[in-house]
Amino acid sequence: MKPSLGMLAASAMAAAVMAGCTQAPMAEQAAANPNATQQPVVNFASCQRPVYPPQALADKIEGTSTIGFLVGPDGKVIASKVYTSSGNASLDEAARSAISQCTFRPPSHKGKPAQAWIPVQYVWKMD
Repeated sequence: MKPSLGMLAASAMAAAVMAGCTQAPMAEQAAANPNATQQPVVNFASCQRPVYPPQALADKIEGTSTIGFLVGPDGKVIASKVYTSSGNASLDEAARSAISQCTFRPPSHKGKPAQAWIPVQYVWKMD
């Protein structure tokens, strides 16, 4: 009974799953234009998966939490907020709290470190 994880990249809207996400299109774009804005990309290997809240698990609640993260030039989360609720506050908070501990590929603008918001989508599904 583990939730599945998905990520929604900000401008590219590229979906990826925890098991083997690739960022080739973004890397190719960066190579073609080093002055382009680079969106942050979450490194899921740097953090733990969100844990299903016990009551939500017992009630068999599923949903999708879309959480916004403000990522700093060092790749660490500065702030976070719920963009779209799963419909259950405990699921949203579990996703927000766990993913806040992840590190991200730092954002950049014109080749210089920057900060940027990125939405991350976490899908809570009973297996």
